This record gives sequence, C-alpha cells and structure tokens, in this order.
Amino acid sequence: MTAQDAPAGTAARRTRRWPWRVGTLVVGTVAIAVAVSGQWRLLAGSVTGSTPTGQTAPCLPGRAVQVMNSPHLSAAALASVRYDSLPPTSGPHLGFTIAPGIYTAPLTEGLTVHAMEHGHVIVQYATGTPAGTVQDLRRLARRYPRDVILAPYPKLADGIALTAWGRIDLLDRYDEQRAAAFIEALRGRYIHGWTHPDPCPVSR
Repeated sequence: MTAQDAPAGTAARRTRRWPWRVGTLVVGTVAIAVAVSGQWRLLAGSVTGSTPTGQTAPCLPGRAVQVMNSPHLSAAALASVRYDSLPPTSGPHLGFTIAPGIYTAPLTEGLTVHAMEHGHVIVQYATGTPAGTVQDLRRLARRYPRDVILAPYPKLADGIALTAWGRIDLLDRYDEQRAAAFIEALRGRYIHGWTHPDPCPVSR
C-alpha cells in the first residue's frame, strides 16, 4: 500500500461508519424524546389535571363510566361540582391528594378522585356496614398497601363501592374474590394517562 492509498482507505472507513453514527443518534434522540414526553405528561397532569379521554374496555371488571374533564379546583369550587357516578370515578378534584391506606373517617371526593388519577383504587363502604365486614375490608386493603384507599362513604346508602379511574363496581355485600379482581385489574391502569393502551387484546 502506498502513502497515497492510506488516506483513501481511511476516508472509506469513515464513510462506512457514518450511517451507523446517524442511526445511533436517531435512536438515542427518539429514546430521550419518549422519556421526556412521558415525564412531561406526568408533570403537566400533576399541575393541571386530566382531560376527558375514556377507555370502555369491556373485558375489565365493573362498569365503565364516562370520564369527565378533571381539572384541579379549590375546595370552594368543588362544592358545586356534580359528578356522573356515586361515588365519582373522575372529574374535578383538589390539587393535592392522599396516600393509600385505611381511613376511619370519610374522605372528600376531591381527594379520592385525585387519588384515582394517580392509579389508586378506592374502596368505600356505607356507614352502617357491620363491623365484621369492615374488618374484612381492612384485611383486603392491607394486601394492597400501595394501591388501595379504604374509607367510609356516607352518601352510600348500603353496600360497598369499588372505584378506579373511569370504572365502578357496586357490591350489595362483601365479596372478596370480586373485590380483589377489581383491584388487581385496575390498580395503576391510569396515571395521568392510560398505562395500558390495549387492555382487551384480541386473542390470536
């Protein structure tokens, strides 16, 4: 190989490497954009609330409820809000929320709606619920310490209400299997956006 051949060979190798560098740059840029957009969606939702995008998902437990526009409002403004289910499954709510856990006093709807927006499942029971059933519900809630909020709900005449974002199931009496199935299918399904875009895939 002559001295004149060396620069030409080097140039050829650089030319072959160029598409790989471009491809790596494109893949890296896309990955960063996806990560940033996901974080941006979460951040924006935490500040402004959620927009009304529903998923009917007939394969999921409970009944679908139309998702309402769900901005953050003050406690005074929430006093005049009319939700489309009892208890609510979406809609206007407070700008702050509560942690999963067992609560002995009723919670405001502005708090529970915001908790559902964060992917939590709300289990609420009528104030006249027998003590034994309440203990059963507490045992159930302790099985899902990161996902479930349990509290009494005075607006419920009787029975138990299970709610998640855009979904509700009303039980006449405690049914552990049915309640657990609701929680496991719906916990984390919506966190300022649907985390499972195709919850009812077609079997092949």
